[in-house]
Amino acid sequence: MLLKVENLTVHYDGMRALAGVNLQVKEGEIVSILGSNGAGKSTFINAVSGMLKLTSGNIAFEGKSITELPAYERVPLGIVQIPEGRRLFPAMTVEENLLMGSAFKAAKKSRKESLEEAYSLLPRLRERRSQVAKTLSGGEQQMVAIARALQSKPKL
Repeated sequence: MLLKVENLTVHYDGMRALAGVNLQVKEGEIVSILGSNGAGKSTFINAVSGMLKLTSGNIAFEGKSITELPAYERVPLGIVQIPEGRRLFPAMTVEENLLMGSAFKAAKKSRKESLEEAYSLLPRLRERRSQVAKTLSGGEQQMVAIARALQSKPKL
């Protein structure tokens, strides 16, 4: 099992945002989380990514509990989140932004290949690689955010 979430509960300022959520994701499986505004989709993703503290529950990734791991320790395991609103480094170039996605030790080893793969998947980024991120269109910025996340070779 790639991801197993059991009885996940999260509170914000004393208010329950998620209650007893369970989910299993097998390797290679594609899962969508659907719901209306305020249903807890972002809260769930942020909890799995390590951006939020759980009230209760357990999150296991590849059979090991990651519930207590901070977000920065989850990325090298293969858990990556593409943030809402893109959150690029606006004064950095496209390529500099992409390289930030491979900042941890294991990803640095395959930086050149990962960068080439990103340019292959999203050729517009190759054309814009020396352009400052804040000058890109919204769609181009979203491409950079996606390509940056892929630089770490995520599993989830």
